Amino acid sequence: MAITYSTKVDIKGQALEPVFSELLYQNKTVGEGYVTFATDIKAETIISESSQTAPFQAYSSGAPSASGGITISDVTITPTKLMSYAEFDYETLRTSRFKRGMKAGAWEIVSDEFARFVLDNVSGEISQNAESQFWNGITAATQTAIAALTPGAGQGSVGAAEQTYAAAATVNLIDGVVSRMIYNNGALGTRVKFLGTTITSSNIAAEYAKGYAVVPAINLQSGSLPYIYAPFSHMQLINIYNVTATYRDLFSVQGNKYFYNGLEIKFVPLPENCYIIAKPEHILWCTDLTSDIQKLTIDKIANNREDFFYKAIFTQFAHVVRQSMNVLYLG
Repeated sequence: MAITYSTKVDIKGQALEPVFSELLYQNKTVGEGYVTFATDIKAETIISESSQTAPFQAYSSGAPSASGGITISDVTITPTKLMSYAEFDYETLRTSRFKRGMKAGAWEIVSDEFARFVLDNVSGEISQNAESQFWNGITAATQTAIAALTPGAGQGSVGAAEQTYAAAATVNLIDGVVSRMIYNNGALGTRVKFLGTTITSSNIAAEYAKGYAVVPAINLQSGSLPYIYAPFSHMQLINIYNVTATYRDLFSVQGNKYFYNGLEIKFVPLPENCYIIAKPEHILWCTDLTSDIQKLTIDKIANNREDFFYKAIFTQFAHVVRQSMNVLYLG
């Protein structure tokens, strides 16, 4: 990759110190621990789920009849190894503002200013992309598999909105949380699906109520409370709703935290007209090290060359457990 430099201006006077980069949202899924992280996974790690039945029966002093059962299922997880790589030539910058950061001498072309203000943002872009594909990624195989399913209204079938989402999603190298909830381990997911609509500031409370109503009741009574994972735009819709709402107890705002009926809302890169209600321990970010997505290697391409490369390497896999406890709303 060559450095693309539009309207390059030679330094004749002063240059304003900051280099204004594009806005990148912070990867809060990793940074603030929105989900559960399964780390130190190289390959073929087994994740197990169990369910139990323990019915009562009348006491007998003789030999009892077995009536309970334990079911265990295993899934083998191998995170996908991903890389971001590009090449660039500092020579492109020799007549630009970035020459100020180059040491004297024809051999010296590395610009500290360029590295500090521009390349630092590459790691932010990588982190942002990793978060986006964790929630929204879909592989070509999963996209094809979902398209082949017969849609239906019942929970035991794929929803029309789910198929529409999968068909429109950009093919990626991993399956994200949404696609894993729809199609999980080679079969239709057992998530609680809900066919939604276009969410606006006028109907957002009513649409959240629909998803809240189908959360399995036990999910609100045992252990930690679920989160509502919602797209970034829902923060604005909630704020607009609260301005006109007579009573503001449905959506409460405490500092920078948002709640609906006592459930905290986490804003993540989900598609519009979508939200997920799930406990954080039910959504797993599987990787070797979460810090890998922030690590960027910069070096010469070869000893006898003066151009450089940057490279980032990390592993990633999205896995959803206890599917039947999690709600997927798609409009």
